[in-house]
Formats: sequence, C-alpha cells, structure tokens
Amino acid sequence: MIQKPVPDWNDDPVRPPDADVTIGWAGVPLSETLGYYGHIKRATLPTNSQLGFTPDYAAVVVEKIVESFVTPFAKAVEAQDVDAITEFIYEDGYWKDVELLTWDIRTLHRHELIRPMLKERLPKTGIKNIRISSQLPSSLETLGEDLSFILFHFEFDFAHGTGIGAARLSPVAAKTGSAAELADVKYWKIYTIGTALETVEGWDAESGDKIRYQHAKVEDPLGKARSYQELRQDEIEGKDGFDPTVVIVGAGHTGLGMAARLKVLGIPHLIIEKEDRVGYSWASRYASLSLHGPTFTNHMPCVPFPHWFPVFLPAQKLANFLQQYAGIMDLNVWTNSQIDGENAVYDERQGRWTVSVTRGDGSKHILHPRHLMIATGISGSLPNVPQVPGMTEFEKNGGLVVHSSRHRTGPDWKGKRCIVVGAATSAHDIAYELTENGCEVTMIQRSATHVMSVEKSVRYFFRSRELTNRRGGLPVELADQSNFLRQPFPVEYELLPRAQQKARELDHDLLESLRSVEYRLHDGYHGGGAYSMFLFDQGGFYWDTGCCKLIADKKINLVHSEIDHFTKDGVSYKDGTSQQADFVVFATGYMNTKSAIQALMGDKMAKKCHERWEKGNAFFLGPEGESIINYCPLPQKGLYSMFHQFSFSRFHSARLALRIKAEELGIDVTPYGNKPLGPPSTAAGRQPRPEGVPL
Repeated sequence: MIQKPVPDWNDDPVRPPDADVTIGWAGVPLSETLGYYGHIKRATLPTNSQLGFTPDYAAVVVEKIVESFVTPFAKAVEAQDVDAITEFIYEDGYWKDVELLTWDIRTLHRHELIRPMLKERLPKTGIKNIRISSQLPSSLETLGEDLSFILFHFEFDFAHGTGIGAARLSPVAAKTGSAAELADVKYWKIYTIGTALETVEGWDAESGDKIRYQHAKVEDPLGKARSYQELRQDEIEGKDGFDPTVVIVGAGHTGLGMAARLKVLGIPHLIIEKEDRVGYSWASRYASLSLHGPTFTNHMPCVPFPHWFPVFLPAQKLANFLQQYAGIMDLNVWTNSQIDGENAVYDERQGRWTVSVTRGDGSKHILHPRHLMIATGISGSLPNVPQVPGMTEFEKNGGLVVHSSRHRTGPDWKGKRCIVVGAATSAHDIAYELTENGCEVTMIQRSATHVMSVEKSVRYFFRSRELTNRRGGLPVELADQSNFLRQPFPVEYELLPRAQQKARELDHDLLESLRSVEYRLHDGYHGGGAYSMFLFDQGGFYWDTGCCKLIADKKINLVHSEIDHFTKDGVSYKDGTSQQADFVVFATGYMNTKSAIQALMGDKMAKKCHERWEKGNAFFLGPEGESIINYCPLPQKGLYSMFHQFSFSRFHSARLALRIKAEELGIDVTPYGNKPLGPPSTAAGRQPRPEGVPL
C-alpha cells in the first residue's frame, strides 16, 4: 500500500504569537535561535552543501586518519601551544568542557572564545599523555546523506588526575572531497570536542578508592567494637559527632544518585526528604504511570537495573527500586524532615553552612556542611486548577474536580463521565487509565501536541543502547561518555530534525489516524520533536503508550474548545456546546511556579545565583547552550542545584562529585570566568534586552 506523505511541519502551534517581543530577548529572529527564548544561537552543521562538495567518505580509512590527527594534536596540547591547537579546530567549531579545564560546564564556540580559555587553563591543568581510547573504537558517523563525521574518543592525564574526551572531525579544509584529499589528515578539522573529569588523585566515581575496603572485616573507627549495623545506624542518626560534608535536599533519583557518588568517594553526606519515604515523587503518582524512556538508558549510578526489568519501567516499581537502592548504597536519609533554607547562612571564612533541620519527631538539628545541594526538581509549587465559574455548584452536586498531580482512579469510577483538560503526557496517561477502568472520557486539546510512539520511534532511536551493560554492548559509563561529550546542545539541536524525519516515517499511520479525528499535531521547534522543546518547556508533547489509538478509534472523545463555566451536572464550552460530566481532571501544569533555589532559599538567593523561572527556558540554559544552574558551580559558593533525566544526572553527578572531592583535597577548583548568563529577566530582577542590542 502506498502511504501518503505526512504534510510539512512547522512550529507555529508551539510558539506564542508575541514570542519575539515578550519572551526572552526582543529583536532576535526566531529562525536564528534555539526554542523561542531568543538567546542561544543556532549551530551551522558542516553539511555537503555547507562544504561545497560531496566527500568520498567511502574511501576514508578512519583509524589511519585518527592516529595521524591525534599525534600532532596531542603534542600541541602538551606544549600548551594555543596557536597550534586552534589550527586543528574548525573556525566555527565548539569545545565543551565538563569540570576539567574550566571546573564548570562550559561550551566555547569559535576560536575567539576557545583561545583565551586554553591560554588561561592549560597551564593550570597540565594536560599530557593524550591517547586514543582503547575501549571506544573510532568510527565514521553518518548522520544523513549529506552529513558525516569521524568520531573518536581519547583519554589523558592532567595535574590532578585523568580525563576523557570525544571529538568529531569534518573535512572542512578540503576543496573537492576526493579520496586523495580525504586521505590527507591536513584537510580534517575538529568540529566539536568535549573533555571531562574522570578521576581525581586516584579517586574514581565508580569504584572510589578500593584500598579502603581491603580489610578482613568492617572496623569501628572510634574503637567501640560496633557492628556494621550499629555503625550504619549511628551514622544515619548523626551520632558520635557525625557532621555531613554535603547535605542534599530531596530523595528522588537525582538526590540518591548524587549521594551514591559521594559515598563512593568517601565524602560524608546526608539527604533531607520532606516526605515519608525515598522516591516519593514516583510512588505518589497515578497508578498507571510508567517511564517513557527505556530502562536501559535510566540506570542508577553503581547499581544498574536488572536486565529482565520491563523496557518501560512502572513508576511504582521504580519507587521500590529507589527504596532498596538507598539501603544497598548505605545512603544516609532523614525522611519526614524539613530544612530551613531561607535562614541558611554560609560563612565565607570557614567555608561552611549553618542550616537547621526539623525532623518528624519535632527535634531540631543544626548542621554545618561545606556543600548544600538542592535536588527537589523543577516542578511547580502549586497545581494549576483554573477557577472556572460554577465549579462550586458542580462539586456541591456531587461532581469532582482534581488536578492531575493528585488524581487517583477509584474503584467506583467505572461508567462515570470524565473530562480531562489538557493534551500532554499526564493528560494522555490519565485519559488512558480512565478508559481502561470503564469511564467515558473526553479530552480537551486546547493547543497542538507533538506525538511520537514509544514502541516504534523511541525504541528505534535508542536501539544502539539496548545492550548497555550487556554482552555486546558498552558499559553505561562509556555510553554516557560518548553521549554527553561528542556534541554541545546547539549542535544536537540541529541534528534533532533529522531523527524526527525518521520518526514521522515510523509513526506515519498513527499520525494520520490522529489527523482523521482532527487531533492537532506539531513537530517541535524547527521540526526537532520533543527534545527540541523539553529543555525549554517541559511539556507540549506525548510519547504515546497507547492513548493515541483510543483517540483515533474515538473511544476517547476530543474537544478543541475551552470550558466557559461549570453547570450543576457538567460543563459549558466557549463554543456554545455543553457536556455532562461526573469528574473533571485538570492536567494543566502548575501556577506560582518556583525554581528549586527560589522555593527553598527565597528570592534573594535565587537572584544571586541568576536562577530565573520563565516559560521558554525551563532548564535555565545560557547563551552557550549549557545550563547556568544545573550541576555546575554557582555564584553562591558551596551551593548546587541538580535536576534532569536519569542519564544526564548519572553522567554529571560523577563529575560534580569529583569536583567536590578535588575541593576537599585542597585543589583549586575556581571556575573559568566570564560565563555568559543570557537574557535578563524580570524574575531575576532585571529588564529585557533592548531591541537591536547584539547577543
């Protein structure tokens, strides 16, 4: 059967009409920037059209090119000859660094920014002994008919430990792209290079210092002959003078993963969790929730998921795993505890915080950590349930109005008429769950949604990682190394539409079935799909786990209007129609949203750290395409904020823990300066950039 092509996509449905005026910096053409925030410049890929020829990649002997390239490049780096180093880098190239050269997370674009960084930081780091990785083979990476790179990985030593790196080479210096030219290493330049911290003074984020655990039995450092269990209990309860070096707020997957890294590195830690259990944010969600990312990409540090686990892990199963994970990793957690963040004080001279924690039994504890980490996520502080006229009367008449964050399908819901307001992930998941439980469901889709199938598209895009930690696959730490160092986000953003084209092909029938019932679709910013939106909006998309078929089959009704007012037994829409209902679930996000630092420590600290919550920049990306908040040093010394997906947190928690270990060992970890912060914002107490002012 010949399939009709899916019509051309555009991002009009996801951009506010006044985005270039009221969101972010005014006066910057949206076509030139990522998302709609207007301050991260788009990258230019070295495609065949950009090169001006079609390279004969079939003739390339990858190993020979890499060996010929790395030898003189390594010599230039070890000689700290910045002029010679930049000769190996494309003028429009990128250097990404994660906690090694910069002791920060930075992406420097073009020679004018790369050069001063190298001049300042190479003498301080003393990089030497650069060698091609023996674990990750070099390869010709084909990303489309018009784009290929040579990808290679490398390792090196530096003044305080070891590092890892990844680089992409492109024949940007060639003239014709002939086999003869491509066989000559001088025509190849680095387009992207990434470097990262791997060990510090013999300490490794995966195995720590094994010498510490070579004794025949567990020994009591205070000579009290305490058993292992007694030692653990005293440590958790803070007895015998235990004062954690690091206090982490939040016992979700991010906080637990960070604590595990610290445990491995021998850094005393304590997690403060306000709820009654570890992993509460997963345990408390609606019953049918499963992770939409494959389990083999979501491994926790040091203790990966068993291979037999479901590919898409139920949230309840994850919550149980996290509970056990805390025990296996000997993590110190105080549940039912509250930290007084707004009154926390940092002593610059002593380099310590003074923080007060109130436990569930009412007891107060004063702690003096050197580092305070916030791992409470970036969700809103107050569910957004619009105050629609008539809601009180509807509820008095037996109707139920609830926000998606507090929704629980009850056993008596069968046969009930339910309206779900919203059309992103939570709305679809809840609509699916309600339908499975015998409810009559209507979904209100107010704006367009990006859709991609989990079982086809998502599995296809992650197929290369299905063997992670298994025979024939890479260890997860090596897979992460390649994933997070081979390109900065501005480059990844330009590659997303290429993958999205394949997703459209795989999901063609699904998308057409949705169009047939007038479901509104879009394909993300610049056609980049969900991940082109995720770091900016966190919403507006759905990775389909079955709800779309119910919509296409009209088992879930679709409405494109909005609720004008409630009636005593239902709702009346703005288009003049009405509908009877027993329950209304608002999957409408959050209001009074506060970012993590702001919510815990107040506006003053948020402003000091340049943390600003605004629609259009959920992850606080700066002009370099890296977050100015997440897993990196902040203007407030000793303070860190952490949030992201499993794989990102897994990779960056290792680097941040090593950074803290280096600081505890007395190593100077002052970050490389002049970090651009991006647009001013009213949330940070500043004003939008005047029109015409350059980036």
